Amino acid sequence: MNVDLTPTLVEMYRETFEGEVHPGWTWIVGGAPEESVLGTLQALTAEQAYAEPASGRQPIAAHANHLKYALELTLRRLHGENPPTDWPGSFNPGPALPAAWENLQADLRQAYEGVLDFFNALRDKPIAEWQPIHAVGLSAMIGHNAYHLGAIRQLLPRS
Repeated sequence: MNVDLTPTLVEMYRETFEGEVHPGWTWIVGGAPEESVLGTLQALTAEQAYAEPASGRQPIAAHANHLKYALELTLRRLHGENPPTDWPGSFNPGPALPAAWENLQADLRQAYEGVLDFFNALRDKPIAEWQPIHAVGLSAMIGHNAYHLGAIRQLLPRS
């Protein structure tokens, strides 16, 4: 199998949010869009997303908000900023209302697409030509997204 490193890394980032990018090639998810971050979240009602799984544990909506926050922060850092962080606050998804859940999903998609646009502009350059922070940022986002996708999927309501 011939693998071009930079396009493959960008596609792995996409896979965490969209599912299979190229038919038959998956690295992280089983392939189907509903196994990705966006597909998994789309299938949930606000009540399901905000339900506390166990006392003191974070609901799915908290993981979604944290992913949104991390992506927004990453994009700012990729553009050379170094803003202050509020990691504990990033797990506060706001009110458990249907409209808020829809807005959170839309904002998460927008944050995901902003980072994707950044890396798509670099995808045809050899990784050796990337700024090190860009390569580290993409690698970190793939792992971070996959971790939270796994956490979200473990919290899905059982039928």
